[in-house]
Amino acid sequence: MNKNIVKPGLTRTRAKRSVETTEFDAFVRRILRAYARRVAAGDIEALRSLAVLSSEVDAVTRLAVAGLRQPPYRYSWGEIADRLGVSRQAVQMRYGDRADRVALDERIIRAGLGVTVATLAHVFADHHPGSPAASVCPGCGFRYPDGVTDCPTNATVRPLLYRRRGEDKQALNVLTPDQFADLHNFKTARTNRTATRRAAQPTPPASREEPTLFGLADGRATA
Repeated sequence: MNKNIVKPGLTRTRAKRSVETTEFDAFVRRILRAYARRVAAGDIEALRSLAVLSSEVDAVTRLAVAGLRQPPYRYSWGEIADRLGVSRQAVQMRYGDRADRVALDERIIRAGLGVTVATLAHVFADHHPGSPAASVCPGCGFRYPDGVTDCPTNATVRPLLYRRRGEDKQALNVLTPDQFADLHNFKTARTNRTATRRAAQPTPPASREEPTLFGLADGRATA
């Protein structure tokens, strides 16, 4: 075996290259903008792939949150929610265990029949699908099936908030204009759905019996 003849004083341990997170963030943003410019330059076939990146971001954010929750960091849901600018309940339901993400918002469960209009409004805002509607609920991560734009929480909260909206009009100030308009379109949408169901019902066949007067037909009493 050959002896190492390099003097120790002439060798240095190579330091690992460390990239600051802010620099990495700026790099990713530049890549995305460049991608958008390529699509805008006429590459329409790539538009779908560009749009799908939003779901990829959601998936990797979920992984990042899971890592922050694990040792040695153990960040609380409140600390994570503060960074994302949402409520602790919303971030826990969106990035928590699957069992939590498909359940009703715990604010509704805790309040029960005593739920206030203010709580309903905040929950509605947190779980609103947005405009245009996202593919998953921003509040709990529920993936909308085709033709559905409400998660289980908002499917429960929406009619309650609409019926009770007059009890505390100030509580509705937390809603954006789009959310406010969507809430008030609830009655119209429900009426349209009812009309559609009724129109789809088969018309009962007309009776072939001849009309009678006072139960008499051909001068004879009918049974």
